[in-house]
Amino acid sequence: MKRKHLLSTAVAGLAAVGLLAGCAGQPAEADGDAAVADAGYELAGGDNTLQLLVIGDAAPFASVNDDGDYEGFDVALLTEVTERLDLDLEIRSQEFDTILPTVAIGQADAAASSIADTDERRETVTFSLPTYTGVMSVTVREDSDIADENDLPGRKVGVISGSRNAEYAEQYFTESELIYFPAESPLFNALQSSTIDAAFFDGQVADKYVQQYDVKIVFSGVNDDNRGAAIVLNQDAEKLRQDINATLREILDDGTYQEIFETWVTTESVEPQLDFLTKYYAEHPSDDYPNE
Repeated sequence: MKRKHLLSTAVAGLAAVGLLAGCAGQPAEADGDAAVADAGYELAGGDNTLQLLVIGDAAPFASVNDDGDYEGFDVALLTEVTERLDLDLEIRSQEFDTILPTVAIGQADAAASSIADTDERRETVTFSLPTYTGVMSVTVREDSDIADENDLPGRKVGVISGSRNAEYAEQYFTESELIYFPAESPLFNALQSSTIDAAFFDGQVADKYVQQYDVKIVFSGVNDDNRGAAIVLNQDAEKLRQDINATLREILDDGTYQEIFETWVTTESVEPQLDFLTKYYAEHPSDDYPNE
């Protein structure tokens, strides 16, 4: 059964929920709800809709276009996943440091915006198999005298609160003055205005700014215990996690992953992603991952 996917903006989200509630009595929706019940899903909205949280300014993974719709790699990937699971999809945006707690307490079903899977985060939420692996890039203004990581001690370095980049900076750049920001946009604005000397961004985000503004990347790194980025899920969503993992394997195997990646992530080759995911999925063959 083909289902409608609701790529709603934060403004339109309540209206979309209202429309779904109003349609609950229709036979098609009732059939869909029964199918979800049979699958064992307990969704936050209590109906056939998976509620997804994203960071609204995290292109190319998730952002809002000129028409007010969400788009990006993670948006397209989750759209494909929910279509294959016969679920509707409702998207809303929040600041990064509130996303994981919202999923953890069951007020949303999932989150995705290139969110790294870490041991610390697994204490409150769980993750799907990885969907992307990337680098963390230190970005400075074009006229900066910072040439590499050795110039960062004593400098003001901006990071997004609660992010993997912040954890990395806290571990390896202890002699820098770390300044915390709630989201990507205010972090970049602080860099442009010289409020900070350097900023940590995901590699794709840094590449985007380098192409558009007078900034440059002076250092990129990958954490040694990197598991990649994945879909964040509630710890009790065991059946949903298993089915998402199985669907991610299908999407990788049938070429859909490559198609989605090359559509939305245009500044890097897909081959490193395919190599990483193929190897990682083979090393973790159980769809019960990470509870293997």
